[in-house]
Amino acid sequence: MPSIEQLVRHIEEEEIYLKEEPQTYLRRVFQETIYRPLVEKRILDYLHYNRYHLPMYAWPGII
Repeated sequence: MPSIEQLVRHIEEEEIYLKEEPQTYLRRVFQETIYRPLVEKRILDYLHYNRYHLPMYAWPGII
């Protein structure tokens, strides 16, 4: 599976024919592949590590 960056590059260079809008296609690929859980984990890890910098109403437990 190519990376998201490679997919975007192929779409920009018109190497991939899409039956749907590019944004819709990229959103679907993102949600159906391993990228979404990885990004969510990375964000939650960042929030957990930096929770003392966050305002009073934003901390990892409320997400």
